[in-house]
Amino acid sequence: MKTSKLSSLRKQGTLRNSRVVATVLLLIIILFSPNPSSLAQSIHQTEYESHKELAKKPSFFANTDYRIVPIRQVKNTSLSHAIFGYLPDWEYTSSRNTLQYDLLTHIAIFDFTVSANGSLTVPSYWPWVDVINSAHEEGVKIIATVVNFTTSQIHSLLSSSVSKQNLFENLAALLKEFDLDGVNIDFENLASADRGSLLNRFMADLTDYLHREVPGSEISFAAPPVNWGGWDLPGLAHSCDYLFIMGYNFYGSWSETSGPSAPLRGGSYNITNTIQQEYGAVLSSQAHKLILGVPYYGDRWKTRTTAAHSQTEEHLGHPRYKTAYEESLLHGLKWHIPSRASWYSYRQNSNNYQVWFETDTSLGLKYDLVLQHNLKGTGMWALGYDGDRPELWDELRNKFTNSSGIEHINTLPDERLHVYPNPVGDVLHFHFSGNSTQAKTARITNLQGRVINRFTISETSNSISTSQLSPGVYFLRIGICCKLFVK
Repeated sequence: MKTSKLSSLRKQGTLRNSRVVATVLLLIIILFSPNPSSLAQSIHQTEYESHKELAKKPSFFANTDYRIVPIRQVKNTSLSHAIFGYLPDWEYTSSRNTLQYDLLTHIAIFDFTVSANGSLTVPSYWPWVDVINSAHEEGVKIIATVVNFTTSQIHSLLSSSVSKQNLFENLAALLKEFDLDGVNIDFENLASADRGSLLNRFMADLTDYLHREVPGSEISFAAPPVNWGGWDLPGLAHSCDYLFIMGYNFYGSWSETSGPSAPLRGGSYNITNTIQQEYGAVLSSQAHKLILGVPYYGDRWKTRTTAAHSQTEEHLGHPRYKTAYEESLLHGLKWHIPSRASWYSYRQNSNNYQVWFETDTSLGLKYDLVLQHNLKGTGMWALGYDGDRPELWDELRNKFTNSSGIEHINTLPDERLHVYPNPVGDVLHFHFSGNSTQAKTARITNLQGRVINRFTISETSNSISTSQLSPGVYFLRIGICCKLFVK
């Protein structure tokens, strides 16, 4: 049982049961807006601030009778790329049993807050022994996300040798105590002067220190999608093992018009521009160090009209994927071609509302960008935001397992799925002999991979209405199995 190191950490006061909350909030030009004059918080900070009350709940430190399972050295998976998901402490109790570990390579526990002097506080409910052990048994790495959002405190951490060394030692002790597999630094709202050589030197020193003290550990940084000034992104990538690009917050509470949090194309700033231009210098020589993060949440606005990119009147929060998707079934899901984004609108009490959010279709196009440029992988903010819905997991499986997308769909194993008649009339019959846990959801997609219809099936399901389909070529997809049919 691990008690001696934990006792030492308690005496040092480096790990405490309450979260150190930022005491100074400075309004600066942040990194995530499509307009450099916009002022806003990142989604990480917004949700961090809105869940402060969790710090008052008891942690599991009183129970020192625990055992961490060492990570399985060879992951039993066919994943072709890294899949790095943030798991916030406010999702721990509700989402820990819905994680599909076979579709993850990293779980980043959010968060370990660091103060200006380098001391750490732990997430609520810590230690997450069940999550750590379940992940390790599947070969999934557990990463500690180290967080600070206060400009002055970050400057102290970067520039004070005493604070810096204190943090380094505390992180090494944390990783050793709980057999964690790495650290992700999420420092935001840095002063422009601190974003270049000072930050990169800090990350290089941290990487060298932890590689030496905890061999095999991985050190990464949560990086902006747009360089508004001061960032040396090639240098930052060189200074650590890899970067998690926070590929979201292109629209938000500050936006004058509605729009997608992570547009693939369109406008001056979008995900394609982020990868090919903002990170172009990194892409040319260090593509293997880039993870493209995607949002599992959306934005809700009260708007002037129901038209796309309507003028906004009020931002009403960030609905999670599960909520937004199920609402879209009521209001009608729309597809915005210029930005390759999903959205819906509705009227209520004589007011107009819009929600823009990611679906498996829009995410799949971003995953294609990852595959096209052979990035290290993808990831999400945040695990659990899809609830118990399967389609986002299915899209990860479709893109990052044995097959890499719709262009290779005919190579997917299909001997377990049969469809008839073909060509089809108004009803498509099928027989599926795959695992029942895999067969909860089926989809009809077009040749471009866009989902036309989605439905739940059971062991007794054997037919689907196709009367609404226009003449053309489609795929029936159940899990990783796929069959082409013609209408």
